[in-house]
Amino acid sequence: MKIICASFQCESNSRAKTHPQKHDFEYFRGEDIFKKLVVKEVFTEAGFEVIPSIYSVALPAGTVEKDIYLYYAEQILQTVKDNSDACGVYIFFHGSMEVDEIGSGELYLLKEIKKIVSEKCVISLTMDAHANITDELCDYADIVCGFKTVPHTDQAESELRAANCLIKAIKSGIKPFMYIQRVPFLLKNDTLLTREEPLKTLIEETMELENRNDIYSANLFLGHCWIDAPNTSASTVVCATDKKTAQKVAKSLANKLWATRKLYKFKIEAESPEKSVDMAINGSENRIFVTDSGDNTTAGAEGQCTDILKLFLERDTAKRVCVAGITNQEIVEKFWNKKDGESIFVKELSKNAIVKSHGNILGWGKELIGRSLCLSFGNIDAIFTEKRSAFIEKRNFDEANTDLLSYKVVVVKLGYLFQELKPFADREIFALSDGASCVEIEKLNLTKIIRPMYPLDEFEWEA
Repeated sequence: MKIICASFQCESNSRAKTHPQKHDFEYFRGEDIFKKLVVKEVFTEAGFEVIPSIYSVALPAGTVEKDIYLYYAEQILQTVKDNSDACGVYIFFHGSMEVDEIGSGELYLLKEIKKIVSEKCVISLTMDAHANITDELCDYADIVCGFKTVPHTDQAESELRAANCLIKAIKSGIKPFMYIQRVPFLLKNDTLLTREEPLKTLIEETMELENRNDIYSANLFLGHCWIDAPNTSASTVVCATDKKTAQKVAKSLANKLWATRKLYKFKIEAESPEKSVDMAINGSENRIFVTDSGDNTTAGAEGQCTDILKLFLERDTAKRVCVAGITNQEIVEKFWNKKDGESIFVKELSKNAIVKSHGNILGWGKELIGRSLCLSFGNIDAIFTEKRSAFIEKRNFDEANTDLLSYKVVVVKLGYLFQELKPFADREIFALSDGASCVEIEKLNLTKIIRPMYPLDEFEWEA
């Protein structure tokens, strides 16, 4: 008995100008996909023949162009065609891939797979907690297991849950019934943290539900606000042994999630960029992190904005400041051949600077993908990168040949800090900056979403 395995992910951002190209995808095929996916051993120990397809994952970016999407989708479909007798398909999606001229990339691929496999074939998915679930998903997949953590720390566990559910469904001979309940709210993603209440209790409830024999998975999907599409919203998805159970549980979870909609607030200080900079300069803590949320590369933004850097440059501060990860290929290229310690003039900022260090940048898979150049403007250092990169851990700074521990203020192009950076942050300030990943829902100009939608509209609702 065969199980096909694949992964195809790119979290899309309708406001972002940068569309992912082939070189932006971390790509493996055949057995090499299990350098990234953790499900092979589970399937083989259960007696299945594992058929690997591809692993193709890109840093969040703008919508995926149709030809780029089809290049990878057709490879997965070819694997399915070559193994159309498979009893199961496992795919690790993000859940919020938007494709030009197609719409939901996940839904399109699943529709094409269903045309090939037998009616008995069971399809199981792992998805990000920020997936925008399409209403049609239940017609083309049998099981979905979403992350239960934000920030995300349980990707591997979510893979294994989906794999074990797939094994259970195949061996029992009973296909799960999936029920999707859309919840009409779209909140600031960075306020929806699963380690905090009220989500903490709701997530714990989904875990308890999954201990029942009649429930395969119970999921809260929180939505991804930066895609302007009809399926953009929160949802609950339950996969159970029968329709009545799936529907009842999904609706119950949806009503509980809806009831909490007004309780989500920032757990850290969230202020305008100007006030955030002043607070960082005047703060007494040993090291303060400021997140440039509107230019968050992990949410698809370009990372090119220099507004917060300029705010620091305008102020006379004795504090050592680092602004990390400004995407600017021209600056890196122009000054790459300058030696460390050499003086230069940066016309983009109308400032003199000194070349401090040459370094590297890391890709989404933590591999080296290009060059970085750190320039010093007095007490303020700025790390420029030739490609988009997310500074999510100390190693990003190490590769850029900068000493994270030497700075009193660090600016990163993120939303909430990744767990790897938290040990270095004595204080976090969330800058409510504008840009492709602006968190102010009212400013996103969403025209394709289904209305009414909280908080854009005030209304009563019950599943």
